[in-house]
Amino acid sequence: MVQITDLFIYPVKSLKGIALEESMTALRGLQYDREWMVTTIDYEFITQREIESMSTIEVSIDSGALTLSSKTNTKHNIPLDSIKSESIKASVWGDICDAYDEGDDVSLWLTSVLGQYKGKSLRLVRFASQGLRPVPSKYLEGMEAQSAFSDQFPYLITSWESLDKLNKGLINNGSQVAKMDRFRPNIVVKGVEDLEKKTSQNFLCQQSGYSFGLRKPCKRCKIITINQDDGKIDNPKEPLATLASLRFSDEINGAFFGQNAILLSTKNYILKVGDELSIG
Repeated sequence: MVQITDLFIYPVKSLKGIALEESMTALRGLQYDREWMVTTIDYEFITQREIESMSTIEVSIDSGALTLSSKTNTKHNIPLDSIKSESIKASVWGDICDAYDEGDDVSLWLTSVLGQYKGKSLRLVRFASQGLRPVPSKYLEGMEAQSAFSDQFPYLITSWESLDKLNKGLINNGSQVAKMDRFRPNIVVKGVEDLEKKTSQNFLCQQSGYSFGLRKPCKRCKIITINQDDGKIDNPKEPLATLASLRFSDEINGAFFGQNAILLSTKNYILKVGDELSIG
């Protein structure tokens, strides 16, 4: 039996995640996941690929505010119910999304903590509640799904079995083992081998009634070389090189870890650590 061991949301794309015991599914993924995004002043998205130290900013969220905290213990609060009069257009992976700029104060805070990018200040934007960013239909098998500011899919599922396999390869290569946080999953499971080869299969929780469709193995990039605790890159080749050599996926080119997924329902569900899943 497959079991959920961990749940994470990342309210601000590429900043630290939040571990949860339970989380509600929503239209574009787990509630609040990747609802905010750091951008240039031209509203082009920025991630750890550009600024590695983004990984060091902690994030918390409650019913009233989103709070960002730096390593030097400076904080900035963004009210969740602030009224924005005009939307802007923000770009993420070529998709143009309706969003709202969270204002000059958080822009100044982010720029002071992370520095300018190519000589320009940073901005924080929030995905518009009425915005649309559909997952490409070729991955949906007749279903519908949307995302906010995630790379493309609303859910990312990884497994401990894949991490164990990767770490054995890293040890054999004389490299440091990797922690799960480098892969920034939403849902972590145990009890399934070769998750990356199970595209088009489904995870079903009979007790709660929800199911996820596994739709595309997740191709990995520079971010998995970044230590998520301090934003440093100890080895620019690992664990990316070892992951590519292990060929987790049937895909020909690239390094793959985890599965991008969609919720196979228009209803919302509560996911809990400990939920048991069947696969088929």
